[in-house]
Amino acid sequence: LINSFIHSYTIDKYLFSMRLSDETLLDIMTRFRSEMKRGLSSDFNPTATIKMLPTFVRSTPDGSEKGDFIALDLGGSFFRILRVKVSHEKKQTVQMESKIYDTPEDIMSGSGTRV
Repeated sequence: LINSFIHSYTIDKYLFSMRLSDETLLDIMTRFRSEMKRGLSSDFNPTATIKMLPTFVRSTPDGSEKGDFIALDLGGSFFRILRVKVSHEKKQTVQMESKIYDTPEDIMSGSGTRV
């Protein structure tokens, strides 16, 4: 028990020096927001420290959704197709199944119209 207390105290003492003040956290948040906006801007994206791509999502789910939904994710070297089934029988359930395909090199480095 004493060893456990000493161990906890040592960890807390070590972590205390890493704590950030509310002021510092707000500063970090402000900087992140600013850089994300720069990353979304076509004018500043090349020099932004956080690169961003617009998602064109116009709203977020409100919990009343049900049915089958398809999500497509074209990342670097993979193309993922995801089927999400949302139902509201006794309780809300979400089932997902996905299939992942390799993206050929010529498609990854080719023009957008080839995709």
